[in-house]
Amino acid sequence: MSLELVGKPKLLSKRELELQEVKYIYSLRAERDELQEQLNTAKKALTEIDRSRRGMQFRRDRNPDVARQALREIGGTDE
Repeated sequence: MSLELVGKPKLLSKRELELQEVKYIYSLRAERDELQEQLNTAKKALTEIDRSRRGMQFRRDRNPDVARQALREIGGTDE
């Protein structure tokens, strides 16, 4: 007859803990890279919006420069 530990957590070896930590770090890096790519895409899109709006003759009071403001907020250029 064997005793079975039910409901008790399994103790992980040092190696298993290190492996979990490495996997977690890689998942954080992948998430960071994905978010950076999204941010870069947003900056590019806002820059293009701002450039296209400058080329058109919009009235400033009816069409505030939202793209330029957003670029400033996320750290893009606002030439």
